[in-house]
Amino acid sequence: MYPTLSDAIILASGIKKHLEELQGVQVVIAPPTPWLVPVKETLHRSGKHLHLSSQNAWSEDQGAFTGETSAYLLKDIVKFAIIGHSERRSINKEDNVLISKKIKACLRWQIRPIVCVGELKKAQNSDGTLDQYEWSRLSNQVMDALEGVNKDLLEQIIIAYEPVWAIGTSNAATGEYAYKIIERLRERIAKKYTGMVASSINFLYGGSVNAQNSSEFLRYPQINGLLVGNASVNIKEFIEICRQASLLRV
Repeated sequence: MYPTLSDAIILASGIKKHLEELQGVQVVIAPPTPWLVPVKETLHRSGKHLHLSSQNAWSEDQGAFTGETSAYLLKDIVKFAIIGHSERRSINKEDNVLISKKIKACLRWQIRPIVCVGELKKAQNSDGTLDQYEWSRLSNQVMDALEGVNKDLLEQIIIAYEPVWAIGTSNAATGEYAYKIIERLRERIAKKYTGMVASSINFLYGGSVNAQNSSEFLRYPQINGLLVGNASVNIKEFIEICRQASLLRV
């Protein structure tokens, strides 16, 4: 829930300007809902590498849901929507059933859902064994997100792995830990669908990402990108993260 409208315009304008010099990076920015339209106007003619996302989307198209914004209402404004963020799950008590409905609503209106999943404590122990409770919770979040989606649309879903224990702290996961968890999740997807489907779904890492540690995650080709939190409202730091991504991925 940052920043003010004027700061949002400055931030979006700066990102647009600096990204013109970078290659091979897709950037999606997700301002608060009231600022979506003015930010969209700011990003006019920004090219195919900069996109707009909502921070949420309701599951029903229209109706008596005061205060909510549906995928149907967002369809002409954004190309992406963040669904199931850990704060929505904890504060708003959103469960996998509601999140699944939101995902389907987004896909129905050609909005790509960025689905956040994550465990409360580390799902993998230092010796490589799994904490079965945390792993089950995490992997079920992923599989429930994909459940009932037309197989041809699965590749439109982006999974953002954001371990709750790493969010908003100085205790980010290591690149190796994130890579191993994401690979396990891909294996789980491949068992139900196919290896091709599993490899077609993009995975992001989120959780205390900053300019100092971003390359640690981006150097793993199996991690397709980052979900940046606090660092995203600091333009110098965010652009540095984008610059590192460009260097590593071009």
